[in-house]
Formats: sequence, structure tokens, C-alpha cells
Amino acid sequence: MTRRIRHVGGLVVLVLGLSAAETAAQDGTGAASGAPERRLSVEGAAGLQLSYRGSMQSIAFGFAPTPSLTLLVSAERSYVRDEIEQYENGYDFERGGRELFVSAELRYAFFPTRRVSLSVLGGTGRGISRPNVNEFFPDKIERGIHVVYYGAGVRIPVRPRLDAFVDARVIMALEAKSDYFGVRLPVRAGVAWRF
Repeated sequence: MTRRIRHVGGLVVLVLGLSAAETAAQDGTGAASGAPERRLSVEGAAGLQLSYRGSMQSIAFGFAPTPSLTLLVSAERSYVRDEIEQYENGYDFERGGRELFVSAELRYAFFPTRRVSLSVLGGTGRGISRPNVNEFFPDKIERGIHVVYYGAGVRIPVRPRLDAFVDARVIMALEAKSDYFGVRLPVRAGVAWRF
């Protein structure tokens, strides 16, 4: 899976680089016309799960055909801890695990020229789910999952090429061959470098 993510990431960077050069040549935003528009971006983020105890990390490569619209390809890792509740007559156990996925995302900013820009986002992707192995669940499982998510966020420019952002999402992961269905509610903060 890691090798596949590296290959997809390299291909995405190549395609985005060629697309940006072609777009700049067509609309006159290249170096010959003065300051170039920064259409490409690299983003890194980390956050916490709201519905469960856990964390998530992501890295994304983006291309902005317009100031309001950004297309991103992202690789994400989500981790949820096991939840155990003890009672007088027993216990309740919820199994955690890791989800790794690659997704395509569309982000729309409502006020891209203002100091604070509000945005909505949505995406879909594929990956794997690996539930935790412990004394209650000794079996090692790996499932292929399909992921769909949506959310909203805020972006604030820090420097001419650097933005900070915070967003919240609802991520739904499902596996067609079983009854597995997971919902995550991560809130993340990150930075985007535009070039």
C-alpha cells in the first residue's frame, strides 16, 4: 500500500506540474507576464477524532484552476483506539484500528481574496482498514474500503506562499463484501505551501 501511495503521489505531482505549465502558457500567467499565480500546493495536516479517541494525519497535492476551486489528491492515515467500559456484570468493548486511504478531493472557497476564507469540501477514495489485534480480538484482518467524505473549513494566509487551515469532516468508510461501516469525525489543522 505504501509503495502504491508513493507511485500515485509521484504521478499526481507530474500531472499537476505539466497542467500548471500548460495553463500558465495559455492564460499568460507565466513569468513573462509578471508575478505568476501559485496554482500548485502541498498540504500537511494532523488532527483528532471527535467521535472516538484517536488521531489522523494527511498529506495532499493540489491544483487550483481558479482562485476559488482546488482539486487535491491526498493520502491519509486515521487511528482509533480500542474502547473498553467495565460494568459490574461484564464489559463493553469496541474495536479500534487504522485506516489508510488515497482520495480525490474538491474544495471550494467562498471568499478567496479575503483575509479569512471559508470553504466546503468533498471527496472519495479507496484504501485499507486494519482493526487492532488484542486479547478480545486476536484475529488479524485487512479490509479494502471505499471512503466518502464532506466537510467545511477556514483558511488564513500566513505568508505570501504559506496558508494555515482548519477543517472538520465526516468520513464514511464501507466495505462491500461485509457489513463493515465506519464513521469518523476528525478535526484537523495544517499548513499549505503554494508554488
